[in-house]
Amino acid sequence: MGVLISGSLLPFEIELNPTASGCFCSFKGLRLVFAHDAWGWGFMFFGKSFKIARAPLLSAPMFWLAFTLILLVVLLSFRLNVPIGPMYWDSYIYFDAAQRIRTGQVPNVDFSTPVGPLGYYLFAWGQSLFPKAQPLLLVQWSILIVAAPLMFGVLAELHPRNRTTGFLILVPFLVFAIFPANTQSFYPYPGLDGFGIYNRHTSLLLYVLMCGLMFMRDSAKLALFCAATMSALLLMKITGFLAGGLFGLTALLAGRISIRHVLLAAAVASAALSVLELHNGIIGAYVRDIATLVALNEGALLPRFLTVISLKLDVILPASILVLLLFWNEQRQSGAQASSEQPHFFDRSSVWLAVGLIGSVFLETQNTGSQEFIFLWPVLIMIFRRVQLRSQNFKIAFLTLAAFCSIPTFAKVAHTTLRAVAVAPTYVQPSLPELKNLGQVLTRPDFLQRAELFQSHYPQNNAAYEALAKQGQLPSWQLYSEIDFQVFWLLSANQMVTDLKSFETRTNIRLQSIMTLDFVNPFAWILDRDATRHIQIGADPFRTVPVLSEETKAAVEATDGVMRPKCPTTTNRLALQKIYLEALQDRTVIALNPCWDLLLRPGLLP
Repeated sequence: MGVLISGSLLPFEIELNPTASGCFCSFKGLRLVFAHDAWGWGFMFFGKSFKIARAPLLSAPMFWLAFTLILLVVLLSFRLNVPIGPMYWDSYIYFDAAQRIRTGQVPNVDFSTPVGPLGYYLFAWGQSLFPKAQPLLLVQWSILIVAAPLMFGVLAELHPRNRTTGFLILVPFLVFAIFPANTQSFYPYPGLDGFGIYNRHTSLLLYVLMCGLMFMRDSAKLALFCAATMSALLLMKITGFLAGGLFGLTALLAGRISIRHVLLAAAVASAALSVLELHNGIIGAYVRDIATLVALNEGALLPRFLTVISLKLDVILPASILVLLLFWNEQRQSGAQASSEQPHFFDRSSVWLAVGLIGSVFLETQNTGSQEFIFLWPVLIMIFRRVQLRSQNFKIAFLTLAAFCSIPTFAKVAHTTLRAVAVAPTYVQPSLPELKNLGQVLTRPDFLQRAELFQSHYPQNNAAYEALAKQGQLPSWQLYSEIDFQVFWLLSANQMVTDLKSFETRTNIRLQSIMTLDFVNPFAWILDRDATRHIQIGADPFRTVPVLSEETKAAVEATDGVMRPKCPTTTNRLALQKIYLEALQDRTVIALNPCWDLLLRPGLLP
């Protein structure tokens, strides 16, 4: 007997047919049959059919991964709204990058980025497939284009008797991949986190890498898996690549991957990256951007180590105790075991957990907002399989400490997301007709009223905010984390776009290129214009924007319209104006409204 799932809103039909020996799925003529043999899971392709056998449908982790991906595709096809959260405007950076990519610009070559180019390309591809998608959900889930096939590879390696292990690694993977939330809370009211996205993506890729190193056999398949994962990490964020390199080196020393397969992985990854470099020079430009960012942030490393330790003490402390417990137990067991039965030193459970902990702390020194330490989970599962042979008391001690290491992170991410979903029906949607997908947000009614009040309050009191900014102070200590500010920014941006269109109609001028003296610039995408080349997207003047170069100066001077926000005046906005001051000389200042000025390129007005 089969189950048919279909509907007028679904672009496909799914037929699930369990059989005596296994099961198959049909997607409008495309047939998938889930199968397993003595060699493990595998896909065999015969024309339009995939054959997989001998596994009950609902107990196969691979089925649930595939089913979840289909569900996410359906959700991205609808126009959904989600509660806006702290620093939500970080997600607008992806629209800036996607518009640039769509108009022929290459990340790191034609514009600078705070991280690697992969995330921006994934979002741009996703945006072309799902034009109605909620922006934050699309940004968050776009990583699955890379991560899901890699996780399929890990699950395919597990024997059907290890389905429990498969679910133990799959469930956290899906939660961390799907839920757009960080472990640290920056605001007390519910909302989804639009910041730290590339940090979450990096942590997820490291989670997948660690799963492969823990549960895949040393083979050419593992080599190709490592090549793909490490290449993705390099193109996502350099610190993730370095942490992954530490894990890979440990796997080599532990004998989990041979030097022959390491060389194969390195050769495949190098060949792929070389092709990219020859195609458009993106790798060399990316390395130069990394050097620039390191120079701008070289003095911030030690304080960030201390910040990570203080923020994640709830995981670091029990993990450190567990490392000591495992080491003590290994030393005690080594005296009772023959040398041939003892694991390699670097393959000891204590060593793997210590290496995972060190890699986690290193990665988080450059992150603000993330799903920290999630890749300890596969290590703990590997250790759990080993401690089955130990005494009952030791197993209880291990499970207790392992729970303290893993459950808090999982629970925080799930709680933040589910809390936002639970309150969403009581929230309202601001009227943002000019912002396209950016308007697909919800907020508390009182936050919306407060944001609307700011539209008159900021212009009337801007002198006070300017005085604060000149002394290096924001209007409030956590301005960008405050949801009412995030809502106000959208209302202000919507009004600016309306007024800019009116100005263009009134003067019969079309601004072909646009720049904004602010942290984000989604306006090129909103208005379908060109974005200024050779500048930094996600412009933080204190961390990512270098001094003005001749190339950047020429690009800014050639820009038709530069938007200058004034509500409120902030330290970042003043710093950006100072950096680009030389390139903005002799421009005509047009007051679009009390909160936005248009700096018009000379010669455009008749």
